[in-house]
Amino acid sequence: MKGLTPSPEQQQILDLGLTSVRVRAGAGTGKTTTVAMVIANLIEAHHVDPEQILGITFTNKAAAELADKVRSVVGEVADPGRQVEVHTYHGFAAQILSEFGALAGADPNARVITPTFSRQLLSETFNHRSYDLLDITNRRTLDKIRALGDRMGDHLVTPEVVIAAADTMPQDEIWRARREMAQTIGEYIADKRRLNVVDYSDLVTLSTRVMIDNPGLAAAVRNRYQVVVLDEYQDTNPGQRVLLSTIFGDGFPVIAVGDEDQTIYEWRGASAENFELFPTQFTTQSGAPAHQKGLTLNRRSSSEILEVANRVRHVANPEADPLEVVDGTPPGEVTTYWAGDALQEADWIASRFEELHEHGEPWSSMAVLLRKNKDFAVVLDAMTRHDIPVEVANVGGLLSVPEVSELRAWLAILEQPENSAALTDVLMGSGFRLGMADIAPLSRRAQEERVFDDDEEEPTPITLLEALEDLATIPGIRPLAFDALRRFRGIYREVLGESQGMSLVGVVRMILDRTRAWQNIEALPPNPRLTARLNIYRFLDLAEDWSPLQGRPSLAAFLDYLSAMEEEPAEELDSAHLSGEEAVTLITVHRAKGLEWENVAIPAVAKGNFPSASQQYPDPIRFPESLPSELRIDGVMDHMPTDPKERLEFLRARHEMQEWRVAYVAVTRAKRRLFVSGAYWYGLPEPTKNPKGPSPLFEIVAESATSGSDGFAELGPRPQLLRPDPATAAPDPLFDEGWAGAMRRAAGSTYIPDLAAARELADEYERVLEDTNQRLFTLAEPLSITDVDVSAASSVTGLVTYAQCPKRFYWSEIDPLPRRRNPAAARGTEIHRRIELHQRGQVPFEEVSEALYDLVGGGEPGEPGGFDAYLESRFAEKDAALVEAAFTIDLSDDFQVRGRIDAVYADGTAWEVVDFKSGKPSDDPARMVQLQAYAVAATDADFGLPKPDSLYVTFAYLGGGVTEERYHADDGWIRSARARLGDIADAITSTEFAESPGEWCRSCDFLQFCAPGQAWLS
Repeated sequence: MKGLTPSPEQQQILDLGLTSVRVRAGAGTGKTTTVAMVIANLIEAHHVDPEQILGITFTNKAAAELADKVRSVVGEVADPGRQVEVHTYHGFAAQILSEFGALAGADPNARVITPTFSRQLLSETFNHRSYDLLDITNRRTLDKIRALGDRMGDHLVTPEVVIAAADTMPQDEIWRARREMAQTIGEYIADKRRLNVVDYSDLVTLSTRVMIDNPGLAAAVRNRYQVVVLDEYQDTNPGQRVLLSTIFGDGFPVIAVGDEDQTIYEWRGASAENFELFPTQFTTQSGAPAHQKGLTLNRRSSSEILEVANRVRHVANPEADPLEVVDGTPPGEVTTYWAGDALQEADWIASRFEELHEHGEPWSSMAVLLRKNKDFAVVLDAMTRHDIPVEVANVGGLLSVPEVSELRAWLAILEQPENSAALTDVLMGSGFRLGMADIAPLSRRAQEERVFDDDEEEPTPITLLEALEDLATIPGIRPLAFDALRRFRGIYREVLGESQGMSLVGVVRMILDRTRAWQNIEALPPNPRLTARLNIYRFLDLAEDWSPLQGRPSLAAFLDYLSAMEEEPAEELDSAHLSGEEAVTLITVHRAKGLEWENVAIPAVAKGNFPSASQQYPDPIRFPESLPSELRIDGVMDHMPTDPKERLEFLRARHEMQEWRVAYVAVTRAKRRLFVSGAYWYGLPEPTKNPKGPSPLFEIVAESATSGSDGFAELGPRPQLLRPDPATAAPDPLFDEGWAGAMRRAAGSTYIPDLAAARELADEYERVLEDTNQRLFTLAEPLSITDVDVSAASSVTGLVTYAQCPKRFYWSEIDPLPRRRNPAAARGTEIHRRIELHQRGQVPFEEVSEALYDLVGGGEPGEPGGFDAYLESRFAEKDAALVEAAFTIDLSDDFQVRGRIDAVYADGTAWEVVDFKSGKPSDDPARMVQLQAYAVAATDADFGLPKPDSLYVTFAYLGGGVTEERYHADDGWIRSARARLGDIADAITSTEFAESPGEWCRSCDFLQFCAPGQAWLS
């Protein structure tokens, strides 16, 4: 290649000529250039025709770069009109299928669908089946089925094989659930055939089947080429390896280039073992193992960064050869910083980038690499405050951008009019600029207007959107807010009507047009304007790519896809395509693979965050979505221990190795400057309960001889909220006291009123002034406990909550405050649902929610599963007379209690009422209120059974095994129960809501508002 002199390592590879070689290419060692050199050498020195060279790489971006590089070198050594054939791995499989797919029962003209479309189709298949074990109301069930289907495709396993394996296994719950998943995947495959489409898994499985079943065709494909060059081979899955070895095994010259230490996609099927075992799977012509060479001369990064990279790489692979710096590489910088909280950390990154920009560094030379999507928002906000243009390159992170978040909220209320949270986001966004004081009258009207649903025993509030229909009759709305709400209502009606039948991108563009979003964006200062435009364009591209397989676009499926990308960006595998505009890139490490920047910041390098801890390891013994080792073709799980603790340690070690590979990829994206930071407190707006500490990655970087520190903060008290303090914000260029201070000063000035009076506009001025003050500075008035309208009804859960802490009841039911998601309660809900299915023998149709079941609770991670404990209990073998039996009882003339009993076992008039708890036994005295309410209900409510003359009430705790707490509810016991329930009802109607601190404060969502609770804990 003109202008390029091979290094000694590259020359050794070129000297091997036409034979099988595995090249271990460390990060930044010129892998693509080396591949191009090899191809040029084969053409020039070994007289291989360009058309007989096959190049395969992993992503579309990498394939385009390789094709461009190869095209230039072929032009130097051969006729420029002659071309080397370059594909992605999936593209090569698609070519085989297009030629020979009919032999595998596939239409050669079948359309290839991307993972987003396959998700939509699988969702439709999933929702049209019935199940014994799988919960169709839980969206994560679909994700689990999808995960199993992907792993089956990676290992060339058909649904029939999984079903047959399940039929030969002991019929435990895991295998039965896996069998149902495989049946769904089988129907999904049939649906694909009906629609004449194939997904990425089909490309590999079907093309491999054709090649294995037809050796003559495999030989014909093989004879088209003289050599194959495999790029990014470490990212291939076992099925792709079988396809390639079937065609190009047995001594055919195959040159594979990759780096097993950059295998960061194992969670979606990539196999580091493919690269490790390449020498024996692709031998030389003599049958000897393939040659092994390495590239260690890093042409990207400074020596300071390589020192850190080698230390990080050594953790994942102690035997790896260290990267070496090219002579003459300018010195670089590695800096660590440990902040008090995430806001200080993000401000530090923004400040460092500002300094670099002031010294001539373009914004596009800077990037922030994040391990998780949840950390985007705080960094994005800091960049905005520092007036730094930003391009967000991940779908999950993109949803943190205010302009994109508003678009998503618009789509949500079009699909789900009851989504009042999304409506609030729209009304408080840039298009309407309302505050909580403006939305409060709508909320009060929604609470006042209650309607009966067909399946509800109690009336429920109307939605905020329904309240808007009677806007003119709602008191307390300021004039400008009334105009904004009326304008929103008109736009919503218009968009809702016109969007029917439109494409998804058409709907998004219409929202932008009707809300005058583009005009608002163009009015922004230059950097915020560029940020908003770049990120809305990216969202439009995403909507453009979302097309229906049949019928109109599924907005519900698209919203579901966005939620999945926010939680687990599994589909974002390709390296990001950046716009090239002058903006800082915000991106996850996974999407940054293959990219590089002069200056890279890696924030949130805190313990448990990066390297990341796992909530669930792929254990096939515990989780049906994990493919069992006996069905895998890579042998990775063959040596997995059977002992639960040893197996957990085995899986944890594999996960940790993967995380250190991700860390190695992250630090090697930087050329000159690397900034690594962390903080004690994370979580917006409410910080985590416990402070974070530096992770092992942070410590490795900080301890490097070539790194410096910008400071290490002392641990301070837990902040109540993480949000920027206006008092410490950067000074406003126009107003020394900030815009809020300037507004207050202007409002108190006598000049404007005097001028208004002179023009006979005093009344209008006072009205506008009051309206502006209310809009900018007034929050919705909190409810006064003495003035609240206490509902004359509650749930059993509410009574238990009141018995525990009246103030907690108040913030839960009287003046509700937002609640965080409770994973333990979610696990308990799932176990209750499965018990219910076991008892009913069918799937009930009511929507599942944590509120459906009374006081569920989760066990500790790693404990025996609650449902397994239930199956071993005496209750699993008994037929319940009632399951999830709803009731309403009167505690007084004006107070009702509603609830559901998990199970009633009746032998004539001898009853046992059972409440299942997924956790361990508790000594909280408030828990007894639940059994007391059930005993009174068994006596008073009409369940359609003869009244009991013998009654027992039981807590069945399932956490860590079955523990029963059983009471004989005789007449005296029930009288005492009725008296206690009556006392609670009287206290509620008397508005007695004092704080009652105790152990429950540790898990209270409202602790930050409760001084007595904080004092008790301290």
